[in-house]
Amino acid sequence: MPLTHSSAVPVVLVVENDVLLRLVTASNMRDAGFDVIEAANCAEAIRILDCIPVDVLFSNIDVPGTIDGLALAKWVHRSQADTKIILTSGAAGALGGAEEYASFLPKPYANKDVGHLLRSVLSSP
Repeated sequence: MPLTHSSAVPVVLVVENDVLLRLVTASNMRDAGFDVIEAANCAEAIRILDCIPVDVLFSNIDVPGTIDGLALAKWVHRSQADTKIILTSGAAGALGGAEEYASFLPKPYANKDVGHLLRSVLSSP
């Protein structure tokens, strides 16, 4: 059973297989005032999401494994409708139908763009 989230600080789950990019992105999010949980792949992210509520899923689309970022986003959209979703990729037009429930941030991205998009999705209904 998931824990309840009582913190006023938004919790972001960063799913990125590139270790350096994940560490830098998570560090910058923490510096911007977010609580951050990190996952190296989508299976790990699902295990986390089953236990810990998050406000935003921030995931690479092109994560290797049996589940990619699009499948993870679809799962989150269906099972945790209150969680906002931001997907990233270096490929143009990578959302593949997820644009109805996910925001897209193309790679490479700047730290200021990440913070701006996080604040934007958190303030949207």
